[in-house]
Amino acid sequence: MPFSQPYVANPYPYSYAQTLPLANTLYDVNQALVAGVYTISWSGGGTVTIDFYNGTTLVGTATGTSSITYNLPTGITNYKMWNTVSATSIVIALSGLAIAPIAGTVYTYTTSQTIPLVGDGYAILVGAPGSSGTASGGTGAIVTIGRITLTGSQAFVAGVPGAPAATAASNTGVAGTASTFAGFTANGGGGCSGTNNSNPGIAGSPNGVAGVSSGANGNTTSSMATISSFSFFGTGSIGSGGGGNGGGTTGGGTVFGVGGAGNGYTYGGNATGMGSSGGGTSFVGGVGGAGSPGGLIIVL
Repeated sequence: MPFSQPYVANPYPYSYAQTLPLANTLYDVNQALVAGVYTISWSGGGTVTIDFYNGTTLVGTATGTSSITYNLPTGITNYKMWNTVSATSIVIALSGLAIAPIAGTVYTYTTSQTIPLVGDGYAILVGAPGSSGTASGGTGAIVTIGRITLTGSQAFVAGVPGAPAATAASNTGVAGTASTFAGFTANGGGGCSGTNNSNPGIAGSPNGVAGVSSGANGNTTSSMATISSFSFFGTGSIGSGGGGNGGGTTGGGTVFGVGGAGNGYTYGGNATGMGSSGGGTSFVGGVGGAGSPGGLIIVL
């Protein structure tokens, strides 16, 4: 008895070709594509740009002046494209269903605003640091939000750092305020306190680091606070400012927030980035450095 040869048709056509008659004209192609790795090629030169959509949601953009390999992370319903030259024939070819890793784009925000991003992303929220005087303030908290659906209309409130404190008993430092986003809160760090503001501020909860005292030789910061266990955010941290002393000390933190340098002059150094406290000063009657605001980091 003969056996029939089973046959299953490939449900994914290998390639699609469209002609763009006019230069710098937007063409909307009502063609669905499955997730996968695509090779986009064309003749005639120019810069080709293709926006991939799932309904009205922008999934991603491919652009270039020569053949492009593009990782489409999810299926789409249509795409829009244009070229800077006319009479272009563009071929979009599926070259693999196994999607190569996509690093994503890192967005950072340190001012209060409505976040315009749309799609599935990952987010981390950072609170504001406390005041620095002779000792430095604590950093803001770090809250790993993780995976989040971004709607383009979510409000972000950036925490405000505690104002720099003078090195006098009557000028006690204050805590930084919290940052909020999408129902999550990252608390502020504590301000310096005590006689001449020599006590360091406490760490923002959770995951912040405390400030440091003044005067100890080589005293810089407590350990830096690592931003995230998600490697695709990149390697980075925030840190408290250095303690004030005659030789000057550096602040902790890398990439996302660096504490101000402590020194023996009138003003401690200012922090940069987000969530990090200013440097302390051992100068009698001096003022600590300014902290950096709370922040929001998104990978999309």
